[in-house]
Amino acid sequence: MESELVLNLRRQLREAEEERMKAAQYGLLLLESQSELQNQLDKMRSEIMTTTENYEQEKFTLHREVELKNRMLESLNSECDAIRQQQRLQLDTLEEQLSRSHGQEVNELKNKIEKLKAELDEARLSEKQLKHKVEHQKEILSAKSEELRIMSERVHETMSSEMLSLQIEITELESVKASLEERMNELQYRQEQLELINNNLQHQLECLQGEKEDREKEVVSYFNALELQIATLLQMKGSQTEFEQLERLQAMLEQKNGEVENLLVKIKQLEKFKNLYENMESKPSNSSCTPEDNTYYIDLLQMKLENSNKEIEKVRDELSLQRMKALYESQRVLEVERKLFANERHLQLFQSENMNLRVKLDELQMKYEPEEPVEIPVHKKKCEKLPLDVPLSKDEASASTVLEDPSNLTSDSETNSSASNLGGENQRPSENSGNSAVTLSLPKTPPVDEQPLKEKKCVKIIGITSSPKVLLERDGNAANPSRLLAAESKLQTEAKEGKDTASKPERKTLKKTYTTLYVSSKPTQTQCPQQ
Repeated sequence: MESELVLNLRRQLREAEEERMKAAQYGLLLLESQSELQNQLDKMRSEIMTTTENYEQEKFTLHREVELKNRMLESLNSECDAIRQQQRLQLDTLEEQLSRSHGQEVNELKNKIEKLKAELDEARLSEKQLKHKVEHQKEILSAKSEELRIMSERVHETMSSEMLSLQIEITELESVKASLEERMNELQYRQEQLELINNNLQHQLECLQGEKEDREKEVVSYFNALELQIATLLQMKGSQTEFEQLERLQAMLEQKNGEVENLLVKIKQLEKFKNLYENMESKPSNSSCTPEDNTYYIDLLQMKLENSNKEIEKVRDELSLQRMKALYESQRVLEVERKLFANERHLQLFQSENMNLRVKLDELQMKYEPEEPVEIPVHKKKCEKLPLDVPLSKDEASASTVLEDPSNLTSDSETNSSASNLGGENQRPSENSGNSAVTLSLPKTPPVDEQPLKEKKCVKIIGITSSPKVLLERDGNAANPSRLLAAESKLQTEAKEGKDTASKPERKTLKKTYTTLYVSSKPTQTQCPQQ
């Protein structure tokens, strides 16, 4: 019985050992299958990560290529716009030149036609006068011939003395005729001289107009060369900015590539540690004989595997965070670069608009301002008194009106018309102009009994010596001397108008009050800024 019990116990022990061995074998098989599955999972994860990285890199590269192409298109569009603007400017300048040349030619032809008409009128008048004189001389000759015929009829009846007197009269008439013929020849000679002088003046005018056109062409060519230089400078500046952007982007790419390489090195190190742990697992499984040692090593390896898996997950999380940060930073950099590129494009557009405005301003200055250097006159204090109260007699008034020079009348009329034009163009209140002060002071009219018999008109010109340095110091924004001269000429014309308008009613009536004009010779730059 005892032996049977021992045998049963031994059988049970053997069965238990066999079951333990089977369990250990099954556990090893399970561990191997688990490790293989883990390896497959790791491989699949690595493949998925590599594929996602490749797809992201391709996406990033395609995005960058699209952005570069968009930038190239924008730059090409801006260049096309600049070229179109240049061509429009050139077309405008050519149209302006053609219109100017056409207008000049038309004006020249009109002036020539007017001159020829005036010459024709003068020639017709001279011919009429000469015909009238010839007819008058013919009438005189016919009358004298009739008288001679009558005298010849009476010769036989009259005495020899009368015949001699008639002969003397005939000789006198012949001498008068010869003198008239000489005078006619002299007038013809003078007419020819005047025609020659007129031709010389026309030739000089044509030469001066040709020189003026040549100078205008030189100025236009100079402006075109300046515009081309400015456009090339702007293009060079744009290319420099693009090169700097490329260098910046390359530096950022190198930095990000370095970070990615560091992360890849860390991943490789972790994979090496993992392989070492797997080798350590395989070695103790082969050398272990007892089940307690196997369980101990299995627990250790499981702990190490869990720790390594946790570290791998942490590193992957860090890698994903770094990649997200890199993508976010790259997006920020791209946005900043877009803003910078847009700002640079706006700056180039504003610069081109500024240059166009400067060119237009220079053209307007060339149009409306004289090119010759103008000397600023120095005004001195003057006090003119015009006694207009003395009555003129009828004979003196008629003589003065007859002996007036027509050139003075025309000049006065021209100054009055120019002053009226200036007044019409610049209808602005003269209260804002602080430098120029034209004040009209009307004295109170005394009663008829107390009014003096003789009253005089006084035009006081209060002048201050104005040098160019003083004028420049007086105005912060120094204007051109042409504006100063225009303002001074306007003041002079206003003073002349005041004189003329005041002198006309004084000639009519003596007992009348007169105005006093206080004209200051300061530069009136604020009166006519549009000139």
